[in-house]
Amino acid sequence: MKVLPYRLEASILGLKKPAGEVRTRLYSLELGRFIAAFIVLVCHLVVYVNRHAAEPGAQAFGGMTNGGSEGVQYFFVLSGFVLAYAHHGDFGRIGAVPKFWWRRACRIYPTYWLALGVSFYYLYGTLTPALTLHLLSLDPNLMGNHYYLVEYIQAAWTLRFEIAFYLMFGLCLLPYIGKPILALWAALSIWRWCGPVQSVFHPAFLMGPFYNFTLSYGEKFFHYAEFYFFAGLAAAFIFLRVDLSRRVCFILFAASFILFVSLLPFEGWGAGYGTPLFMMLMSVVIASNILFLAMLDRHGVSARWGKYAAWAGAMSYPLYLFHEPVLLWVDINHPWGKYHLPGLYAHFVFFILLALAVAAVVTVLFDRPVQRGLRRLTLRVSGGRARRAAVAPVGDI
Repeated sequence: MKVLPYRLEASILGLKKPAGEVRTRLYSLELGRFIAAFIVLVCHLVVYVNRHAAEPGAQAFGGMTNGGSEGVQYFFVLSGFVLAYAHHGDFGRIGAVPKFWWRRACRIYPTYWLALGVSFYYLYGTLTPALTLHLLSLDPNLMGNHYYLVEYIQAAWTLRFEIAFYLMFGLCLLPYIGKPILALWAALSIWRWCGPVQSVFHPAFLMGPFYNFTLSYGEKFFHYAEFYFFAGLAAAFIFLRVDLSRRVCFILFAASFILFVSLLPFEGWGAGYGTPLFMMLMSVVIASNILFLAMLDRHGVSARWGKYAAWAGAMSYPLYLFHEPVLLWVDINHPWGKYHLPGLYAHFVFFILLALAVAAVVTVLFDRPVQRGLRRLTLRVSGGRARRAAVAPVGDI
């Protein structure tokens, strides 16, 4: 083990290599991002296809109802990893805060709004001004709980946690108070959901108002989902400071992956997330997987198939968002009846291919061109002096 004497600037962001720094392409994380999105797609699609089963007892894949929580957990951990990896040099720079928020907004909203437009077209009659604002803004509960569970794209609930995380992480970049904010944020989130910690430290005069705030407005800012983000942050800071041999990385990755698989039965193989304490454990295990994969990438393990992994990673966000609007379009324009198992499996394969095709088209014709245009706009507004930061880092859902 050795401590790295240099900054590893984020090549997964496609940044120009700074002088004297080492560029590492983390292709395995790009591929992992696609696999996570594909798991979510498959789980949603199985439930959708089985609604059209001719016999309740004869459903595709044994009537599996798992919700793909493994993919969501991976996304959250990877998001924390990427942000710390890409912005570790921005801590203490007040000018980095608005730039960070702008880049995150550029990444999240354009493709989301395009996907949401499909749902708006077909569900226009159900919209109200307040609901429209709730859907367009991805408001992380700051406007209260009136539309708490209303989503026209089911997968968008995770984006509200991402927005909350981006808002808080931006504050953590502030000079002097940023790192104390990060420490307090982590401590309050753990306290909020960890019973043993509460039993030791429970000053009612402080935690009563804090509880009321989190229940009414700030739940997504101090949620147990934050465990995954914090684990990703910690993994990135370790990655930036520690180097291991290729053999050790293989051994540690294999061990962490076996541990991850062994924990899956305890959350119903993706049907749920388990208790907050279990989620803390799972977040550490997933972060370990990502950490050791990134270290293997540092040794060039994924270089041979890198361009394919990069393309798959670019498709992951459109795939994650557009598969549900595609199903809505099919339901409305091409209604279909009841089918036995062969028909169910045929429709399952058809919808998989259709979702992949739509995601590829959106990636080529919209997502990537828009990101390139916004990146050029950001550099132009900053007078060309800004560091070339990508608008589409690995880990965004």
